[in-house]
Amino acid sequence: MKIEQALISQLMILLNIKNGKTRPSEISKELDITLQGVVYHIKILKEKGFIDEKNSITKEGFDFLYNGLNYIEDFVHSSLINIDSSLVWEVISDHDFESGQKVSLYMDKGYLHAGPYTGQGSFGITVKASNKDECTGVTSVREIIKIKKSRIIIVAFNNVEKTFDMNAISQNVKDYIKNLDFDFIGITGEMARTLIDILGIKPEFEFASINAAFEAARRGFTTLILISDRFFHFSLNEIRELQSKNPTIELDLKHV
Repeated sequence: MKIEQALISQLMILLNIKNGKTRPSEISKELDITLQGVVYHIKILKEKGFIDEKNSITKEGFDFLYNGLNYIEDFVHSSLINIDSSLVWEVISDHDFESGQKVSLYMDKGYLHAGPYTGQGSFGITVKASNKDECTGVTSVREIIKIKKSRIIIVAFNNVEKTFDMNAISQNVKDYIKNLDFDFIGITGEMARTLIDILGIKPEFEFASINAAFEAARRGFTTLILISDRFFHFSLNEIRELQSKNPTIELDLKHV
């Protein structure tokens, strides 16, 4: 499967036009394509009947856009499969395996395991021989590895200069989290450290808790993070970046 650069440019221009951007200069800035290039492709799209004289997308143009994006989706999907086939995944062996053996894959306590091939679910091929409980590599992974649905719960509270009774805040936090279902607790900042000491709870994550929470979520664990408003705002860019890389992870924010 081959995709020409001209096709990609024309599809992106059509997509912008469909979304209301009709001025070539506007499209040029949006796509980081030269103005001359946008004008050139718009001329071709008009000749093909995909854009009318008002620079609006036509029915034929919409069909071209829809089919083109589906074509690219198929290309991306097949490319990812090829990449996955060449990747080597770290796994823990549940049995003795030979190199080149087909094994079933599953998550257990947050770690990827390889067991005897069952014919169901995710599977791959071992890249080297291994004994039980050793770490080995698996490639040519197929099907989806089942992971328990997880989320990140962030509980924020007032900054220190607005706080006059830590015991009251700790009680509010205690009342809120007592009915929550989570696997780990993480803290960020000195106020969170003080608060969790009052509650008599030992946190699993004390440093880089945001990153640790997302890593835990990728492995099927839900993490509760206690954080002051100040540290939460300091962490916003980091949270947004991690969310963009992990769009399937649910994130809940509660202020107490």
